[in-house]
Amino acid sequence: MNIRGEMYIMNSSLREKIIEALKYIVLSAFAITCLYPILWLFLSSFKTNDELYINPWGLPERFQIKNYISAIVDGKILTYFLNSVIIAVAAVVIAVFFSTMVSYAIARMKWKLSKAALNIFMLGMMIPVYATIVPLFSIFNKIGILNTHMAVIIPHVAFSFPMAIFILTGFLATIPGELEEAAVMDGCSMYRIFFQIIMPISKSSIVTVAVVVFINVWNDLLLPQIFLTDQSKMTLPVGLAEFQGQYSTDYASMIAAVVITIIPSIIVYILLHKNIMEGMVAGAIKG
Repeated sequence: MNIRGEMYIMNSSLREKIIEALKYIVLSAFAITCLYPILWLFLSSFKTNDELYINPWGLPERFQIKNYISAIVDGKILTYFLNSVIIAVAAVVIAVFFSTMVSYAIARMKWKLSKAALNIFMLGMMIPVYATIVPLFSIFNKIGILNTHMAVIIPHVAFSFPMAIFILTGFLATIPGELEEAAVMDGCSMYRIFFQIIMPISKSSIVTVAVVVFINVWNDLLLPQIFLTDQSKMTLPVGLAEFQGQYSTDYASMIAAVVITIIPSIIVYILLHKNIMEGMVAGAIKG
């Protein structure tokens, strides 16, 4: 190999290393940008209100938990936390269970209107939740479920269906039909095929749907604020507004309450992020 060839290889290798280093720098900067607000919230939750005003970006003089005690005792955060858990878990279980069955019927069963049914569900993505507030309020008032957790759970389940069915049908359509044929030959009923074969195979997609629904419900402020009037039934996002008074706001306790609010979402994502990534790309990879 001549000198020019060796120089070309060295330059190419150096160029690749520079590009790789730039990628790491950009990704590291992006990660810091995403993580810093969470770190700032955590550190600020141990400060006093005076410290927040004087030095909002510095470390707390000493770590104290009085803000968390104030949020739990005075702000009744645990009550709001329990209400959020009830609503979020119920919405996730119902949405995942029924959307999985609907997706299985559309993707795996042979019937003429399967594509039409899928398109009807996909149309739901075009309807904003704000457009349904007035009719839903009127309907819930007439059937007597206004100011109950069901008034919040039902709309969340309904608006979760299009996204859930979109993800699940894309994955279920990639499963080889030979699996079901072999199961039928072994004497499995449709219910056994669904619960013992299809659902375990679809775990990644189901987890993805469950996490997306959970985060949407957990962070929702609009529906609880409109459909719930009893303070003891409010959720965490609504409860955070209680820290804001007419003339002053206890920002330190509010930040502590925000930390309590975001902890479940962070834990869920940390535990299930691999399944989320697998579920989002499963259909594309297998297709």
